[in-house]
Amino acid sequence: MVFKENKFINKGIKMVTAFVVSIALAGCSLQSQANTLESLDITFFKIGSADSMVLSNGDQTIVIDTGEEEDGEEIVEYLEEEGIASIDYLIITHFDKDHVGGADTVLNEVDVQNVLVPDYESDSTDYLEFVTAMEEAGLTATVLTETLEFSTESASFTVYPPETDAYESENDYSLVVSVEHGENRFLFAGDAEEARLEEVMNQTEGEYTLLKVPHHGRLAANSETFFETVNPEYAIITSSDKNTEEEEVVSALEELGTTIYLTREGNIQVSSNGNSIQVVQ
Repeated sequence: MVFKENKFINKGIKMVTAFVVSIALAGCSLQSQANTLESLDITFFKIGSADSMVLSNGDQTIVIDTGEEEDGEEIVEYLEEEGIASIDYLIITHFDKDHVGGADTVLNEVDVQNVLVPDYESDSTDYLEFVTAMEEAGLTATVLTETLEFSTESASFTVYPPETDAYESENDYSLVVSVEHGENRFLFAGDAEEARLEEVMNQTEGEYTLLKVPHHGRLAANSETFFETVNPEYAIITSSDKNTEEEEVVSALEELGTTIYLTREGNIQVSSNGNSIQVVQ
């Protein structure tokens, strides 16, 4: 017996095969795009109980805080060693000396395109030196009263301002920066204390791959709730041997299964490919 070819069945088989192949190719394409994201590289400096982070994505650089006065030169030297001649965004989370102290040096020695600050002023020497350096550089800071979003080559940044005009603690004026890079999410919480942490939990959504722990690892009344909400895989604490992180903060993070790194033990390098991150200290 000879079977004749059924052109309708063959046509259906070809259509199904083509559909399966197209889905497979689409999946490969999406995976390829994820694997070819320009890396997001972050450096956390060992500069005592102070904050400064440099984020690089392609040809674009963001600096969050500048440590104390004497830390400015270290930041500038690092940028020079990395061949970074320009900062796209300099974000000063608030005006404590351990966050704004090195800003005048950075502004005097590096080309800075944009500066973001919270909506308040200070009368400290470090703040006034920052203001003078801004004037000499011909820059006007963007004072944030509303959420600001911007993008680099393959990362998205959201900067959240404080929600009220007055706080008991100057730390609660902290700008908080959320960064998304592929599937990875990073949260830089400045020195946020209880009032600001409550706001941040309302401003942000979802869990984070990495958290820059607020206020150098000091415990606030709602720190544990905040950590549970953010639920980070990794946490970086900017502490010093003189001003160490509090044990209750470390314990709360460890209970969540978070891997903790301390800047007092050395510079920390983080690299994200959009799917996973690598942390080296």
